[in-house]
Amino acid sequence: MYSNYVILCIDDEETILDSLSMELSGRFAGVELELVQDNAEAEELARDLIAEGREIPVVVCDYIMPGRKGDAVLAAIHAIAPKARTVMLTGQSSLDGVTNAINRADLYRYIAKPWDRDDLILTLRGALESYVQDATIERQNAELKELNQGLEQKVIERTAELQAANAELADANRTITQYLDIIDQHVLICRIDKAGIITYASAAFCRRSGFERAELIGHSYLYTLYSNLSEARIQDITATLERGETWQGEIRHQSKDGEYYWVHEIISPDLVNESFVLGFTSIRQDITDKKAVEELSITDALTGLYNRRHFNSVLEQELDRARLAKQWLAFAMFDVDHFKLYNDNYGHAAGDEVLKRIGQLLNTRYRRGRDYVFRIGGEEFAVLILVRHPEEAETNAAGLVAAIEALALPHGHSPVSSQITISLGLRLISPDEPPVTVDQVFTEADTRLYRAKESGRNRYVL
Repeated sequence: MYSNYVILCIDDEETILDSLSMELSGRFAGVELELVQDNAEAEELARDLIAEGREIPVVVCDYIMPGRKGDAVLAAIHAIAPKARTVMLTGQSSLDGVTNAINRADLYRYIAKPWDRDDLILTLRGALESYVQDATIERQNAELKELNQGLEQKVIERTAELQAANAELADANRTITQYLDIIDQHVLICRIDKAGIITYASAAFCRRSGFERAELIGHSYLYTLYSNLSEARIQDITATLERGETWQGEIRHQSKDGEYYWVHEIISPDLVNESFVLGFTSIRQDITDKKAVEELSITDALTGLYNRRHFNSVLEQELDRARLAKQWLAFAMFDVDHFKLYNDNYGHAAGDEVLKRIGQLLNTRYRRGRDYVFRIGGEEFAVLILVRHPEEAETNAAGLVAAIEALALPHGHSPVSSQITISLGLRLISPDEPPVTVDQVFTEADTRLYRAKESGRNRYVL
C-alpha cells in the first residue's frame, strides 16, 4: 500500500539523522526513508522523487540549519509537494518560525528536541494516515465521478438494455455504499431533525465526542454536545439556523470523558423545495492541533499567560465590546518591586520561579470568561476584567496586591518588605467616557504604576 511513499528527513546534524534512522526504519511498512543533511539537496531530491512518480506523504525538518531555516525549507518543499504533512523539529522555540511554517508550509506539527520517541512515531504515523486518508477520499471521489459519468452515458446509449443497465446501477449503488462507509468512518457528521433531536451520528463523530450512537440518537443536539457553551453562543447558533441560514465557526467541545478538543463546525439546513426546513446537518473538522499551535504563538512560554502580542488585540477588542455593552472595564498593570535586586542576589533562575508563581496566582484568581491576564515584558504583568462599579475594581486591585505579598516569597534585599511585593497602576474605563485607544489606556495605567512606586511601593494607585 505504501510502496510508492517516501518520508523525507532533513537535518544538518548527522547524529540527528542517525537517530531518526534508528527510530523510524521499519516502523512504517513499505515506506522508504530518505535522510538529507543539506537543505538545498533536499529540495532537489523532492523534485526528483515527484518527477519519478513517487509520493512524499511526510517531511520532517530541523529548524536551526546553516543557510535557510527550517520554515523556509518546509515552504520550498511544500511548493513542490503541497499535500505532504510537514513536521518541524527544533531545540530552540521560535514563534516566528512556527508561524511562518503554518502560513507558508501548512505545518502539521511542531516537536521540540529532544523528542519523545513514542510521540515522534505516533505523530508521523498520524501524519501518514492523514495523508493516506485524504488520498483515499480524493481517489474515491474521482472514481465515483468517473463511474457516474459512465453510467449516464450508458443509460443514454443502452436505454433498451434494461437488464444490463439495472446491473450497472446495482454496481454503482454498491460503490456509493462503500463511499458512504468511508465518510461514516472518517468524517465527523451529525444529522438533526427540525426539533433539534439527533437522528444520525457518524462513527467518526462518535469516536471524537466519546459517545456511543445510542447515547446520541433521540437526544438534543445542542444540550447533549454543547454543554460547555455559553447560553449566548447557543442562542446565536439557533437564531442563525431558524432563519434558514448556514452557521459556521470554531468551537471548543468537551468529549464525554472530559477532554477538550477544537473543531471548525458547519451546520446547514436540509431544505425541501429550497424553502421548507426538514432538519440540519453538522459537519466538523478537528482543528485541535492547529489551535494548539495558535495558542503557542500568543502564550508566554515561562508563565503560561498571554503574551504582549495577544495583549494588544485583546485590549482593543474588549474596549469596543465594553463600550457597546455599556460595561465598566478595569485595566491593571503591575510589576515586581525591586526585581533587579532579587535577580542580582538570588539569581535569574530563582527570579523565573517568582514570575511562574505570580503567573499561577493570576490564572487561579482570574478564571471568568472575560478575565484576561498577560505577561507583557520582564517582571511586568497586566490584568483586564469586567467590573460592575469602580469600588469592585479597587477591591480587586487591593486584593491582588495583598495576594502577591501573601505568597510569602522571601526578598531579603527589598527595602519595602521581606516578601515579594508589587506596585500596581489601575485605570478604570467608564461606559460613559469618550472612546479611548489602547495606547491611552496603557500609558495612563503605566503612569499610575510609577506613582505607586513613588508613593512607597507595595500598593495600587487609581
